[in-house]
Amino acid sequence: IFLSYYSCNVYKQGYAQFANYLFLQVYGSTCTQIVDFNTCQRKDKAMDTASELRKKAEGKVAMHSGDNEASSDSIDDRRLLHELQVHKIELDMQNEALQHTVHILEEHETHLRNIIKHTPAGYFRINLEGRFVEVNDAWLRIHGYDSPEEILGKHFSATQVAEELTTALKHVCDLLSGTAVPSGEFSHVRKDGSVGYHTFSAHPVVHTGKVVGLEWFIIDRSTQKRIEDEKQVLQQQFQQAQKMESLGVLAGGIAHDFNNVLAIIKGHCSLAMMDPENVTSNLAEIGKATDRAAGLCRQMLTYAGKGQSVMAPFNIVKLVDEMVKMLRVTINQNITIIPSLPTDILFIKGDDNQLRQVVMNLIINASEAIGDGHGEVHVSIEKAEVNTGKSLNDHLGNAIPSGQYVCLEVTDNGCGMDDETMRRIFEPFYTTKFTGRGLGMSAVLGIINTHGGRMQLVSQPGQGSTFKVFLPIFINESISDILTSPPVPWQGSGTILLVEDEDQIKMLGKAFLQKLGFTVIEASNGKEALELYQKHVTDITLVVTDMGMPIMNGYELFHELKKLNAGLPIIISSGFGDVAVSSHNLAPKDIAGIISKPYSFDQLREVLKRVVETMRAINI
Repeated sequence: IFLSYYSCNVYKQGYAQFANYLFLQVYGSTCTQIVDFNTCQRKDKAMDTASELRKKAEGKVAMHSGDNEASSDSIDDRRLLHELQVHKIELDMQNEALQHTVHILEEHETHLRNIIKHTPAGYFRINLEGRFVEVNDAWLRIHGYDSPEEILGKHFSATQVAEELTTALKHVCDLLSGTAVPSGEFSHVRKDGSVGYHTFSAHPVVHTGKVVGLEWFIIDRSTQKRIEDEKQVLQQQFQQAQKMESLGVLAGGIAHDFNNVLAIIKGHCSLAMMDPENVTSNLAEIGKATDRAAGLCRQMLTYAGKGQSVMAPFNIVKLVDEMVKMLRVTINQNITIIPSLPTDILFIKGDDNQLRQVVMNLIINASEAIGDGHGEVHVSIEKAEVNTGKSLNDHLGNAIPSGQYVCLEVTDNGCGMDDETMRRIFEPFYTTKFTGRGLGMSAVLGIINTHGGRMQLVSQPGQGSTFKVFLPIFINESISDILTSPPVPWQGSGTILLVEDEDQIKMLGKAFLQKLGFTVIEASNGKEALELYQKHVTDITLVVTDMGMPIMNGYELFHELKKLNAGLPIIISSGFGDVAVSSHNLAPKDIAGIISKPYSFDQLREVLKRVVETMRAINI
């Protein structure tokens, strides 16, 4: 019997009659050990039952035949009479024993029915036609019925969820064919049409060696399921609240940084107009400022879930320096951030936006650990080499693999952490604050692991905390060549269809393309571009298109152009980069290239060079 409680039936004499599975688990015994505790004595007695009955019967006959020994009846007659008397008494005694056994079985059946009736587990039985023939009170309560008459005689499918009916019918077929059905979780339809959830155990009902029906024991877990669902919703809301607060912190820093970028651009524009002879140096500074603004936009896209993870070499020292400058104006003014950064250029390979989030989270957590008092957050970077056999472990006690690393260290003199907090700090949704900030240490650790890094943590209550992040150094001799090599001159030819709804961006794009030797046909939306392509189909060799446009967007244009010419090279220009492809089911093999906005002349030239040279190689 599948119950949520263990059960054992006991005779008045104290012997076990039967025990269910959970009882045996609790007491660590087998069914044979429990039941044989009293039956082991019965086996010996059962062997002597017939001889004992015979002795008792003969004794009773002897008591009543003493006066008839001198009878004139023949010996054979007396023997026959004796045997008949003995057999009659034997039959009476056997009948008495059978009546006693029937009485015990009736008590046993009544006891089992009481167990089924009063158990908190629901029970139901169906016949071979699949119709209900018995349900207990718990089943009625679980399904919302008032009396058995409401459900008896109906097909069991009336209580099944439509999506799971096929599975339920398979369970029935398996049980009827002798295949066991493992216990599991299922849903059911209540009387009022609502859906509940339960765990179940199913078994065939056997009578005189034949299967006459099937029975189920179920335990309702609807309340538990509802609590689990509510918990999941709360966790999602909590995570969203953390993200929104993190965005608030980040937005303040980015707004300040954008103002600085605009100040740089505006200032150099003024200088260029006042001193035209030095305009080249002013323009170079304006270009650097726009690159910085583009990085801030990518950072915001990453937080909004629109960014794409791009693993590429970058200078970790420069990244940390930028984050320190930004966060200085966003955290409490009572906290001083003290950087200690090397003058060397240290490269790591990874997603710079994700690493910005790590740095920001560590610094913000450090500042919040200090609270309202005055304190310091020290941020440093240094090279670290882990040699084979050297004892250097991460926060879990695992050895850090040998190799060369960049070690980012963030130390505060705040409240510190006890052992319990350090043990749980990397758990999802764990926080020591009423409201979360940043990404959470669980996400930070995930980013570090993705980059092949390790983390160390040292802290004591009242003594502050130190986080060390070890990230593998990217060693490549071509890095210096990439940084110092001048752009390679390159010129193209042919006609390009440029599709862009922003007039200023379209003007810049046209100027870049003409400078590279291309003839340009302009369009402001997908519909206009499609008409121009059909008109100049013999001239246009390549298309550069924006994706977010009115009337007909770039995605629709892409598909329409591919219908007309499957081999037409199309370059996608988008502020969302690779996400513009992955989120709209554009096949990568059909895309000639992608260029992310804002782009420079050099970036556009490199994309076009790669596409045009690929086209030439295919045509050859």
